Parts: sequence; structure tokens; C-alpha cells
Amino acid sequence: MLTAIDTHAHVYPERYLDMIEKAGVSPATTKIARGLGAYSTPEDISRRLRWMDEAGVEKQVLAVTPQVPPTAEAATWINDEYARLIDAHPDRFLAYGALPLTDIAAAVAEVPEVFDRGFVGVSLPTVLSGQNMIDDPAFDPLWVALDRAHAIVNIHPTGSGLCSHLVTSRHLEWVNGAPIEDATTVLALLKANIPARYPNITFHIAHLGGDLAFLFQRIEDNYADWNAFPASPQATLRGFYFDAANFYEPALRLAVEAFGASQILAGSDFPYFQEEKYVRAFDYVRGAKLDESVRAGILRQNATKLYLGRR
Repeated sequence: MLTAIDTHAHVYPERYLDMIEKAGVSPATTKIARGLGAYSTPEDISRRLRWMDEAGVEKQVLAVTPQVPPTAEAATWINDEYARLIDAHPDRFLAYGALPLTDIAAAVAEVPEVFDRGFVGVSLPTVLSGQNMIDDPAFDPLWVALDRAHAIVNIHPTGSGLCSHLVTSRHLEWVNGAPIEDATTVLALLKANIPARYPNITFHIAHLGGDLAFLFQRIEDNYADWNAFPASPQATLRGFYFDAANFYEPALRLAVEAFGASQILAGSDFPYFQEEKYVRAFDYVRGAKLDESVRAGILRQNATKLYLGRR
């Protein structure tokens, strides 16, 4: 069996969820992280490791998004807790650090601390409170800091439905809202020319990038015919990484064709897909109608190059 690195997984310590609620985060936001067996207790971690073994997963890359820290104190606490998990299981876990994005100066100060802890990068939400996105010019000091650090930046949706009442009123925040967030945020970053302005940053986008591969030619035509972007979206996106937490083989094959086989990473979205569906996250890649070398790259080699090859 081809082994895998799971680049899209979450740990939500119960104490941390309590902490961010006390800091003002709504319980309606944190409830999707509770009661899923995704706490950082020994029992939950032991069960997680058993299913990783069952799925042939060597390592998980952990991120706390979309439960982002609202304060510097919360960011420090969750990063320390993730560092503890890595220290306890150095052969099984890597992690993206969390930043307190409500305070850009504090977020910038946390960037070197994240990498001093040995994290592989940072995870940012697509949408911020106040119906804003991470392409906002107020974020420029953070992009400067991340560029200076040669950071991998994971982009993850928030379940806000892109702040659209038409999405949220129909309870489609995660069904379709999440991939809308993925793709729209990426397009906003391209519009703002963030990848060219900060070329040392490497982007990892969740859920195969939403509908970006499906719209690949349409996006490029908007650049070529109407100057909708400052640079070729196709060329730029072929430098991004996209995790395969989508689980539909035709979509996987399309993403390989659009973005390139070297840019696709295995991912599960644990704990939202567990047990047999956790195993499916990797078996659907193992059984895909792709060359064996492509499948091996998606499952393990691309992630090894991205994370471990940079050290």
C-alpha cells in the first residue's frame, strides 16, 4: 500500500475552544469543533493515530483553522499546544501555526515564533470578522513578514458562506459555501497580485481549490481578454498547492490536469471525515485512474518536497 501524508487535519483542544469563547468568539462558531474526538487528550490522539495507521498515513499536518485565535494570548496557547503534540509524536505530526489576525502587529510578531517552534507554515482563514478577506491592504505588513520567512501559507474556509445571506439562510455554509470561500479568496489574492508581490510565499489551498480547476479556462480568458488580473492566473495557480480533501476522483483528475500533478497533496479534513471515510480520503487517490507515479506523488512525495525538502 502506498503510504500517505495527510496535509489537511485539525486538532481542537477543548480548553482552547473555551478560551476563544471567553474572548468573544460565538459558541455557534465553535460548536462544529466540539464532540468530534478531535481534542488533544491522550484518548483522542490515540484513537486518531489508530485510524492513521488503518489508512496508511505516516503523518498529519495539523491546523486549528477555522477556529482562529482572536487574541495574541490564544494564539500563543494553541501554538504551544500544537508544539507539545509534535514533541510527543515527532514522527506523526507536523503543524501550521495560528496567528491573531484581529491584531496585525501581534500577528507579525508571532510569525518568527511559529517557525522557532518548528512549524511548517501558518494557516489563515479565508474570511475575517467584519466581512473582510485577507487581500485587504491592512494585511500587507503580515504578507511582508511571511514573505521574509519564506512561509507556506495554508488557506482554509470559515463556514461563513462568504458572508452571503443567500448561502447561510439555506444552511449551505459547508456544503457549497466552503469551496466558494476557497476559490473566491484565491481569486482575490490574484487580483491583489499578492503572489507576485510576495514571491517567497508558497500557498496551500484546501479542498482542491473549490471550483478553480473547473473554471480554469474561464479565469484565464478574463485575464487575456478583459485584464481582470495583473498576471496569468493559470501560470500563477500552477505554483500553488491544493489538497485533495474532495474525495471525487473525476475532480481529482481535473485538478491534476489543470494545476499539475506535482501540486496536489493528500488530505482528509479530519475530524469531519473519520473511520472508513478517513480511509477513503487516501484510498480514492490510491485507486484513481492516474499513473502510479502521480498517485505516489499526491499521497506522499509532493508533501515531502513541500514540507521536508525546505528544511
